[in-house]
Amino acid sequence: MKKIKNKVVRLVLSISMASIVLLGTISGLSIRDIRESTTGSLKDLSERTAEDATDALRSQIKEELLTLAKDKSSLADKSLQLIRNQTRLVAMAAQDIYSNASDYTGGRGGGELPVDSFDFSCNLPEEALGSFSFHMRAPRCVMAPDSVVEEAGVVVEAQLDEGSLTPSMRRELFLARYLKGALGGIRNFDRGDGTYDGIGATYFCLESSGIDVLADTLTMPMVEYDARETGWYTEAAKQKGGGVYWTNPVQDGSGRGAALICAMPVYVDGRLIGVAGSGGLVENIRELVQSTTIGANGYAFLVNSRGMNVIVNANENADSEINRFRDNLAQTDNEALAAVLRKIGVGASGVSQIVLDGKESYVAYCPLSTTGWAMATVIGLDDASIMSHINGLQETIGAVTDRTTADINGRIFRLAVIFLLIALALAAADVFLSDKFARRLTRPVYTLTEGVGEISGGNLDYRIRLDSDDETALLGEAFNRMTDSLKAYIDNLSRVTAEKERIGTELEIARTIQASMLPCIFPAFPERAEFDIYATMNPAKEVGGDFYDFFMVDERHLAVVVADVSGKGVPAALFMVIGKTLIKDHTRPGRDLGGVFMEVNELLCESNSEGLFITAFEGVLDLVTGEFLFVNAGHEPPFLCRGDGRFVPYKIDAAFVLAGLEGMSYESGSLRMEPGDRLFQYTDGVPEATDGNEELYGMERLEQVLCRHADAPPQELLRRIKEDIDAFVGDAPQFDDITMLCLEFRERMKK
Repeated sequence: MKKIKNKVVRLVLSISMASIVLLGTISGLSIRDIRESTTGSLKDLSERTAEDATDALRSQIKEELLTLAKDKSSLADKSLQLIRNQTRLVAMAAQDIYSNASDYTGGRGGGELPVDSFDFSCNLPEEALGSFSFHMRAPRCVMAPDSVVEEAGVVVEAQLDEGSLTPSMRRELFLARYLKGALGGIRNFDRGDGTYDGIGATYFCLESSGIDVLADTLTMPMVEYDARETGWYTEAAKQKGGGVYWTNPVQDGSGRGAALICAMPVYVDGRLIGVAGSGGLVENIRELVQSTTIGANGYAFLVNSRGMNVIVNANENADSEINRFRDNLAQTDNEALAAVLRKIGVGASGVSQIVLDGKESYVAYCPLSTTGWAMATVIGLDDASIMSHINGLQETIGAVTDRTTADINGRIFRLAVIFLLIALALAAADVFLSDKFARRLTRPVYTLTEGVGEISGGNLDYRIRLDSDDETALLGEAFNRMTDSLKAYIDNLSRVTAEKERIGTELEIARTIQASMLPCIFPAFPERAEFDIYATMNPAKEVGGDFYDFFMVDERHLAVVVADVSGKGVPAALFMVIGKTLIKDHTRPGRDLGGVFMEVNELLCESNSEGLFITAFEGVLDLVTGEFLFVNAGHEPPFLCRGDGRFVPYKIDAAFVLAGLEGMSYESGSLRMEPGDRLFQYTDGVPEATDGNEELYGMERLEQVLCRHADAPPQELLRRIKEDIDAFVGDAPQFDDITMLCLEFRERMKK
């Protein structure tokens, strides 16, 4: 050990000097590669940094977009809350007045109460409240005919026809004068300059007479009006327990344009007295939405989350998807937009990235607490403001990268020059020692290297021989022993590989034979118009234990079989062949299916040395009558689809499995299939398919997929189910064989 150690020490001293010279030379030649590599790394780093900065910017934009949607929805809520509060104020006042009517009537009956001071003129200065007026509107039926004054077909003045009023109507009309104080709450909306914030009028309409008392911010020349015939009145009257009803944009009854009406009913002792309401012009909400500026091309829109109709849209492009489906956004064929609408429909808030009007866009949405509406803001990912920020980030990062690259290149060059000078000086001092010891130390190593090269070239019979008295001789012997072991290992590996290839070939042949035993040509009976049938079997291993079969018992009877052998692999496949053959051979015209399974069970028990068993379902369809006879030996229940277009499990009693116990009896059942009905049968590999989290596919999900594709033909239906199973399982290995069969009864066979 000491001899070779000394040699190594001396060799290291010599080679170290040579290595310095070599390293200096290599460093000089490699300086260009180092510079290029460094420059490339910096470029990659700058690109990644730019991407990270862009992602952070877009995240910030999404947060700001959602904040904007929330702020705008809050502003809209405040405006609508004022209208709702005014409506509630009038309703509460009416509730109090009509619940305590005797406090106001002085005990007088309805016929004794004066109503002569009421007329329907729009010009009542004595009733003026600030810059708006307090007056009444009424249906034509309670107006004195000779007092009606019309201008351009509109009634602008009239007197009350007292003879048309019942005592109850007179009483309620008399009490209405005490609502002026509550109706006068509209003054709270005065901006101080004669204009009003958000509200147009507030009113209370009596159910008995249709007379409407109101405070109006702008007196309109119209007094003929019956609110009981409007949608806002009838819908509000249905509200119970103090509920408030909001309309979609409707035309204002006084002709001022589109308006939103908030209405609330007033019930006294279970009887509807009237409906309080306040109307706000849509134009006020429109100003709020259209004032929302987002980037260069962003916009906002207000949507009714109940009816999915657009209230206001700041984007006036008629070809945009929002405007094309503004009356019912649910009709859009944009699935990504539909997903956002579903979230809006349940009152969620958030930001989604979708393709809208052909562009990648962010959509932020936030519900309004006052109504069933939501505020949404939209901005395209290619918006000029976003791209300007992104381009600015990229330019800044690029400039920093260029400066850093130039600095690193200068440092690398100076370091290389210094290192090369030092290496040359050391190499000159060490060259003498390196030459003296190189020959002695490299001779045995060279011989050893030459031998290893011969062995690595495939000559395993080669032997390394060293004339040395140090450890290199031991290393040569170790290589010789390694060569012998490697040769023996290769021989053994060749035998094992050949055996595995033989087994794999035999299993592939067995799989092909098994597949060929099952009906695999579709359409199976192209000449038969009475039915359509399709089946598949996907084994979990090379061969499986599941099987299906279908065949004509005679000219008018079709038999179908779906079964599952316990276990997997070759034993199950062999037992499957026996079971399939016995069931088909014993199914004959007119024979009871229970008797078929009893005889098959006895035969299988005689030859069941491995203790296997079979769960099986067999059915025979009479193509003339539609009667479907069946027998079930411990198998899954089938699904049946009738005229309602839904697949439901058909509950049947399952007898004991086949080959499980001798002397078992099996009873057949029957059902009636009509043209258009479908039967779906399967093995437990379908509901027990397992994903990576050990969760089962399950019967509920199977039923949902069947119902979702109930109109598909049998082949398409089975393909859809298999796709859904694959999507659920993902990368998890297949646990069990998967077998499915679908039978569609199309028409009755003519006798």
